[in-house]
Amino acid sequence: MHVKYPCQNPSVSEQSGISFHSPLYSRMTDHAYRRLCAGILILIAVALLLCPAVAGLAQYRIHTNIDSAQVYFDNVYQGQTSGGVLTVSVPISRYTTVEIRKVGYTSVSQNLPYVPDGSSTDIYFTLNADSGTATATLAVKTNPSGASVYVNGIYQGTGPVTVAHLRPGTYTVIAEMPGTQSATQTVTLTTNEHRIITLNLGGSGTITFTSEPSGAYVSLNGVIIGTTPYTKSDIKPGEHQIVITKNGYYNWRETIDMSGGGARYIYAVLNSVTPENTIQIRSIPSGAAIYLNGIYQGETMKNGYFPINNIKTGQHTILLKINGYKDYQKIISLSEGQTITVSADMEVGSGSATPTPSAETGKLALSTSPPGAQIFIDGSLSGRMTPATISAIPIGTHTIRLELAGYAPAEATVTITAGQTTSLSLPLAPGGGPTPLPTKIPAPLFIPIAGVMALLFIYSHRHQ
Repeated sequence: MHVKYPCQNPSVSEQSGISFHSPLYSRMTDHAYRRLCAGILILIAVALLLCPAVAGLAQYRIHTNIDSAQVYFDNVYQGQTSGGVLTVSVPISRYTTVEIRKVGYTSVSQNLPYVPDGSSTDIYFTLNADSGTATATLAVKTNPSGASVYVNGIYQGTGPVTVAHLRPGTYTVIAEMPGTQSATQTVTLTTNEHRIITLNLGGSGTITFTSEPSGAYVSLNGVIIGTTPYTKSDIKPGEHQIVITKNGYYNWRETIDMSGGGARYIYAVLNSVTPENTIQIRSIPSGAAIYLNGIYQGETMKNGYFPINNIKTGQHTILLKINGYKDYQKIISLSEGQTITVSADMEVGSGSATPTPSAETGKLALSTSPPGAQIFIDGSLSGRMTPATISAIPIGTHTIRLELAGYAPAEATVTITAGQTTSLSLPLAPGGGPTPLPTKIPAPLFIPIAGVMALLFIYSHRHQ
């Protein structure tokens, strides 16, 4: 059957003797055509509504004039500032307002500016102390330590923590830790009062055992319970004797108090019976300050060698300093299982003054959430786990790296000041590596484009 459309161009069909037959439109009524177009338009609208769900990330750097200020996006807690700054990465346009809070200070807020995908912006806030003329201080200790502390619902840090600039009045203090029962106490503070309270978290506890090297036997109260790494749960409150052993290494012992329950982390560095990767140092005269790759280690002894054990293989710089003598420096290359002996005859001269930990070094107090992360300082394993305070760190800038199994590594740069303690607290994100940026899915955008092309195709054929 020959079908002639009213809009068909006679010059094409009649003059050429060829009729236009469309397999689709020859059987399609105007009503069906309108329904098809309406369906395509609805599909386009739905796809466009889905597009915001695949937006990228916006990064905000929140700066405050005080440390440990809590940052909230639309009342959702994002973290607290450290060193006067907190970096937050969130999906574009998910949040509209940012608010900064800290007990004893007036909260401030503002609208979040729009940030394009992959870009970042800085926002600065100044918090002013409450107008009350007199304040109080509350020191909160938790048993076990490391519990999250909240005062009137606002996170203050992990115990022990001190909250200053509190106006006189009544406050509700809550301590929480996974695996324990939360503890709550109500305190009433008066003008200029300094109150110390201790919150005991009940319940059984959990201990995670790790060691260097791994594969060591773990003995709890005289009973072998497994090999490192190992986690033991349902540990009753009270003191427990821990012994970690491995053939070829000295036994490691510690007594741990689990009165408050909670989660505890044990990291045992086992010393080899035959020390491996060791540097032994002595000097004439003795008493020279020893630096390994810029990190203070101690002083040379009058009798015998000063040992530095469990050092990574590769090149290392040894620096010796003592008043009245020239500095002694030597670069060594350490192989696996090697012991290198360094004997330095110090030359009389005008070397740099011998630094002391109190004069040219400082301390670094580290904590993570969760705790138990290994601490690397300028790429070298310190042998300590968070929370920890490390002494005798040379003044200046250092790179800190924290690693915990099951979490992405965290890095930060700190500046150590002579004779002072620098604090650093980092949250660890779950995952085995750095948190990746979400991959954008182009499918929702493809749908409206395809729909528009389909409409153009239908329109062109209808009007031929």
